[in-house]
Amino acid sequence: MSAALATSADARTGSATAPARTRPAARAATTAPPRLLLPPTAEPSHVARSASIGQPPVGRSVLSPLTSAAWPTAAPEPPREEPLEDPTRLCGAVVMAAIEALTSARPLVQLARWVSPEVYEALARAVRPGPATGRRGVVLRAVRLCRVGPTVAEGTAVVHDGARVRAAAVRLEVHRGSWRATVLQIG
Repeated sequence: MSAALATSADARTGSATAPARTRPAARAATTAPPRLLLPPTAEPSHVARSASIGQPPVGRSVLSPLTSAAWPTAAPEPPREEPLEDPTRLCGAVVMAAIEALTSARPLVQLARWVSPEVYEALARAVRPGPATGRRGVVLRAVRLCRVGPTVAEGTAVVHDGARVRAAAVRLEVHRGSWRATVLQIG
C-alpha cells in the first residue's frame, strides 16, 4: 500500500523514479499545438431553402466563444454628421423676426423652432398687446458673428424698425443638429 502511494506521488512531482509510461503522455500534452476551430463550410438546409424562396439569407456569426478572443471584431464607425451651415443669416433672421413679433407684425409662434423655451417665454411676456399691423418694416442694417466653439456662436445685429434703430445680441447653440438661439437681448 505504501508503494502505491509512493508511485502516485512520484508521478505527480515528476521525479526520476516515476514509471516511464507517464512521461511521454505528459510531454505530448504540453507540446501539442493549439487547435483552430473553423465554421462549417456547407450552409444548413433551412438557409438554402429561405434563399430559394426569395427571402434574404439568415446571418450567422463565424466566431464561436472559443475564437472570439483570438479574433476581435472592429467597433462600428460612428455615423458621419453633416457640417452645420453658417449661422450668420439665422442670427439676423431671428433678430428681425423677434422685433416683428414684439411689434405684433408677426405671430410669435413662428419663432418657436429657432429659439429655446426660455427665450420664447421671455418674448411672450414682452409682446405688446394690440392689433396685428401686418406691416413688416424692419430693416437689418448689420450683422456680426463670432464662433466661440464648434457648436456655439455669438452675434450682434443692428436693426431699424421704422421708428428707431435697435441693437441686439444673440447666442446661438447647436441643438439636435441645427442652430437655436439660447440668449436674445434687444435694446
